[in-house]
Amino acid sequence: MLKVIGLIWLTFIGVFAELALAKGNQNQKILFILSADEHGYYLPEVVAPYQHIVDNGYSIEFASPNGNIGRPVALSLLSQQERDNYKKLRQNSNIDQPIPLRSILAKDYVAFYVPGGAGPMFDLAGHPEMTRLSLAFLSQNKIISGVCHGPAAFVDIKKPDGQFLVTGLKITAKSNAEEGRWARRNYAFLLQDKLKAQGANFSFAAPGAPYVVHDSNVLTGQNPKSALPTAIRLVELLQTKGS
Repeated sequence: MLKVIGLIWLTFIGVFAELALAKGNQNQKILFILSADEHGYYLPEVVAPYQHIVDNGYSIEFASPNGNIGRPVALSLLSQQERDNYKKLRQNSNIDQPIPLRSILAKDYVAFYVPGGAGPMFDLAGHPEMTRLSLAFLSQNKIISGVCHGPAAFVDIKKPDGQFLVTGLKITAKSNAEEGRWARRNYAFLLQDKLKAQGANFSFAAPGAPYVVHDSNVLTGQNPKSALPTAIRLVELLQTKGS
């Protein structure tokens, strides 16, 4: 009997601790930066990370280059549960009214995350606001993250010393082996080539395999299968920082 009571008490303490942790994270915001380009952002890389992050008590705000609504793609690839989560996401967030990047201040967030899709290759790569925000977040010891083509947002950024942001960093993104004919015809560059040319220590797993890399507050995932693992790692890193 005492053993049973003890187990119930330990379970209660565990649940209470989780609730307290979630409540403590409620005022900590994470910024999701979406492409607003016509080629779109990859919806599965938004929905699963969003759900995991809010389930851990953080709040999320959405932004895009000029505050325009992005075009979600791959809705058909969502499971029924993910579709339900996406419906709630639209009801409970500003995804349909994103904040323009110029209005974002790093001090208001603990991290930012850039999902992929073809869009970031066109409107986030080389965007001056991505330079401002990336350097500001890192200078405040905050995490910047991206998945698949999301790390396009980190190319061409130079630090005050003139070096590229990614120089010397362990990083991943969509690998050359995962890029098809359309990408090779339409992108100005392939991410693996560009990041390596700018000095990144680029690594990757087999095509389609989940793979996540963290180095010096820069967190990256290789492909769509890496989106949820990246979000899980992001939460772990934030909880470690907060402990």
